[in-house]
Amino acid sequence: MSYSTHEEMRPSEKTLRLIRQFAYTYRSVHIGEITEYYCLN
Repeated sequence: MSYSTHEEMRPSEKTLRLIRQFAYTYRSVHIGEITEYYCLN
């Protein structure tokens, strides 16, 4: 089954690059009940 979206609903390439950069740079580690966040810059 294929899904289609309207062109105006798709994020711009600039937005996608920002999301990718954020996902690459920030990580979280879950140890038991504690969640630690790290910036890899």
